[in-house]
Amino acid sequence: MRLTKTRMILATTSVLALMVGVGTAFAASGNGLTLKEQAAQIAGRTSFDAAVASSLGTTTAKLNAAIKAAATARINAALAAGEITADEATTLKDALADGTVPAVRLATAATVAKELDTTEAKVNAAYASAQKAQAIARVDAALKAGQITEAYATELKTQINAATFPGFGGGHHGHGGPGGAGLGLGLGFGPPAGSGSSSSSGSSSSSTTTSSLVLA
Repeated sequence: MRLTKTRMILATTSVLALMVGVGTAFAASGNGLTLKEQAAQIAGRTSFDAAVASSLGTTTAKLNAAIKAAATARINAALAAGEITADEATTLKDALADGTVPAVRLATAATVAKELDTTEAKVNAAYASAQKAQAIARVDAALKAGQITEAYATELKTQINAATFPGFGGGHHGHGGPGGAGLGLGLGFGPPAGSGSSSSSGSSSSSTTTSSLVLA
């Protein structure tokens, strides 16, 4: 039976709470996580990047190189336009080189697309698809751990499939996968188009959550 708009909003908000809740645990990297858990984070990030690269018909190495090149291009363009000083450009490039600032925070979907000789729409679609797959995987993990019921997992997956994911730079996991630049910012997505504004969910430990996207 077709869900009403109100139920779709509530279920989507519940998924957000679940994703952010799991993401919060990831966010504690280096602050309570065991080596096993940190290894799982790295594996998840690698899997996410591989999925994006595959969708774009390229390799993870080429994807990462394109993102770094796009970030550098943005810095150079800003310098040429007088938006930043030479010292600021150097600071940004140094931070980019040593990993202080993830390249994904400085690059844009458009510049990455240019580096990969594809379209911005395809880049965003690849990231959104990988984000959605990660969200579903987290629901499966929560179900397996006994945190939610099978019926609720099914409803959450329905809403995940109907939700809108931000694409490149959105959410977490380095390039937009679980957790953001690390694995700890949570997966951000909004309710289906036309469903109205979010409202709080009735599920346990949930609250209204809004997606956050920071590219620079």
